[in-house]
Amino acid sequence: MLKNIWIGAIALLAVSSCGEDRDDDTTEQTTISKKIVGTWTIVKKESNGTNVPASLPCLNLGNFLFDSNNKLFENHNSVVTNNCITDTDNYTFTVDENNKKITAKNTQNDVLIYVVSSLSENELVLVNSEGSDTTKYTFSK
Repeated sequence: MLKNIWIGAIALLAVSSCGEDRDDDTTEQTTISKKIVGTWTIVKKESNGTNVPASLPCLNLGNFLFDSNNKLFENHNSVVTNNCITDTDNYTFTVDENNKKITAKNTQNDVLIYVVSSLSENELVLVNSEGSDTTKYTFSK
């Protein structure tokens, strides 16, 4: 009887040790570079902690469009003589995945650095600091 218990215990140990190796996580993480592609509507803008609302007749502050060719189109809405006007700034961008930063550069070599504060499938938060000025954008997709 004791011999049968030992054989059963050894068999059980052998079967349980042949399980799947769960140390190898083969799930591919989506990179910032891939996740940001698309049009992101500005739903909130803060300048040095103060909310900057959209002004009528503009329905929102604009949007940022990141394309898969590393082009960024910043479309900012503003009111000029009671009309909503969109001003577009064109940039090329690179993403520092490790430090969660987006560096955008235009043809005049102006450089903007955005820290990716938060990123999900449908929300993006970018923070840009220049000197003592900090601008925080919250976007929806």
